[in-house]
Amino acid sequence: MKPVSIIFAVRESGVITEMAREIESEMLSDVRIVYTGQNAVSLGREIEPDILVVDAILPYIDGLGVVDELRAALHERMPYVIGGSMMPFAAEGFGRRGVSEIVHVPWRKDELKAAIARQIEKLNVSADWERYEGAFEHACRLLRLLGMRDTLSGFTYLAWAGALAYGGQDKLYAVGRQIYEPIAVRYNTTPQNVERLIRHAVERTMDSVGASSVYGVFGNTLDPARGKPTNAQMIGLLAQQLRVAR
Repeated sequence: MKPVSIIFAVRESGVITEMAREIESEMLSDVRIVYTGQNAVSLGREIEPDILVVDAILPYIDGLGVVDELRAALHERMPYVIGGSMMPFAAEGFGRRGVSEIVHVPWRKDELKAAIARQIEKLNVSADWERYEGAFEHACRLLRLLGMRDTLSGFTYLAWAGALAYGGQDKLYAVGRQIYEPIAVRYNTTPQNVERLIRHAVERTMDSVGASSVYGVFGNTLDPARGKPTNAQMIGLLAQQLRVAR
């Protein structure tokens, strides 16, 4: 199993540096430490980490800006985020951005280690395929209703993605790791291929049946004037319809 990749984006401090190195050793992770928001964004784009630990207050780009810029750059490959906050407004900002956890700053080693351990546990959770079999079959029926051809490779991947998201809405905050990766393992392919083929299936369907037809199935949750939905939007809409039907 490859080490979990973690970026610490924190204000420069010998204490937090020592803490990060201890976490790296104990949790068998690959830890990188940066001290500015600008460097956090640059390194995040480069290595696409599994987990980002980010202080709300950073030079050049604050922690909230780091989350915004990485989400815009990485999309479904966004890491789990642990936000460090001293002030209520920063905690609220992290909360609006759907970060995985918010930890009080000054950092406490036991609290931070527990938060990281919880995120690593999420990364290691495998899909319970039998549990979601019924949701998968229903997702297939919905996709056919949309006009998506089941001969497209992305059809099956998208149906399973909707079923997995139906089983846990928090998976939509880390689509790449919580949805694409389990599907890739199941079908002996790569997460990038799962993402690409879902995108292809969505685009082919939108081109052939039109946004209005898709709008008719999803109701007012999708605006045809906004064009093609992203993978995450389509997966989220599919999961929402599964919840409504059950």
